[in-house]
Amino acid sequence: MKKLNKKGQEEMVGFVLIVILVSVVFLVFLGIFVNKNKVAVQSESVEIYQFLESIMEYTTDCAISYEPDYSNIKELILECYSGSICLSEKQACAVLNETLSEILSASWLVGEERDKKGYIFKADYSTNLTNAEIIRIDNGQCTNSTSVRGSEYIYPAYPGNIKSSLKICY
Repeated sequence: MKKLNKKGQEEMVGFVLIVILVSVVFLVFLGIFVNKNKVAVQSESVEIYQFLESIMEYTTDCAISYEPDYSNIKELILECYSGSICLSEKQACAVLNETLSEILSASWLVGEERDKKGYIFKADYSTNLTNAEIIRIDNGQCTNSTSVRGSEYIYPAYPGNIKSSLKICY
């Protein structure tokens, strides 16, 4: 009778080991499957927020009312939304696009062979009723990126807000 009980216990231990082994194999396949279908996830970046904060204070070569009262990027985004023209007779949007493109391309080196694949800068004006894109600057590839880091810089522009955002794709 004791031999019969011992054989049952051995079978039970074998069954438990098989269940554990199958569970481990299942978890490994599940982990591989989940990693293959990974979707781009954006994480907030303090570095990018500080970059946005500092470029908003960058002085451009556009003066709207008189020289030498040159507008900074933050003011120029609003002037671009308003359709203003600089005293140099350039459109505020053209100066903004040119200045931001230079700053972004010098600050964020992107490309297929680099760790940063691309970036997207956007500035939008929004109120409770409307939302309008003021400027958008893209460089590189952000469509196949699995990791995106970014941040937003929001400031008031009565009666709404201007939200500038920068996303870096890896």
